[in-house]
Amino acid sequence: MRTQQKRWLTDLMEGVPSIVFILLWRQSGDLEFAGWVGSGLCLVVLSALIGMRVRMHPILMGVNIHILLATPLIVGLFRLGFDGLGDVLAEYAYGGVLVTVFAVGLAQMLFSRSRFSALDNVTDRAQLIFSAVLLAICASGAVWALLTPGSRFVPVVVTIAALIIGRNFLQARLSDRNGDAGTFVASSAAAPGTSQDVQA
Repeated sequence: MRTQQKRWLTDLMEGVPSIVFILLWRQSGDLEFAGWVGSGLCLVVLSALIGMRVRMHPILMGVNIHILLATPLIVGLFRLGFDGLGDVLAEYAYGGVLVTVFAVGLAQMLFSRSRFSALDNVTDRAQLIFSAVLLAICASGAVWALLTPGSRFVPVVVTIAALIIGRNFLQARLSDRNGDAGTFVASSAAAPGTSQDVQA
């Protein structure tokens, strides 16, 4: 399977828990049930990707870690009698997605060779710059979401869409640039041989 096709299928796989969670929540109205199903799917998906040693999408990884942990943590707090803390986390659970994405992104930027941007064929300095820009967008979205908890998904959806589209745009630009450079180098290398053939 080609690399781009494999990457597309992997991204689709990573997006399944979020899609199923939202659909179940909207259809059933039972947030806890949707959360448990989403958490279980995230566990399966993350385990499968780790087992296959596939590089995860840097943004979707943060989203999936949030879905994996949010429901067990909040339900656990209520069961243990920490209702006040549980209420706070439940109220800010939506904006908390971006907080988790930011935390996971920061960890990737500090400890991963591909950084948070995880772009192909770029220098480490460029990875750091692009990662910092993506983290700034994520942090801005998190502040927006936490300051407007009543807006529910709007800040989260807008910010995650901006992160994914922005990263894809950067990768496309870099791929085009590298492709043009490769074509130029190949043409330059072929030119002397062509000239010799004509002279012969």
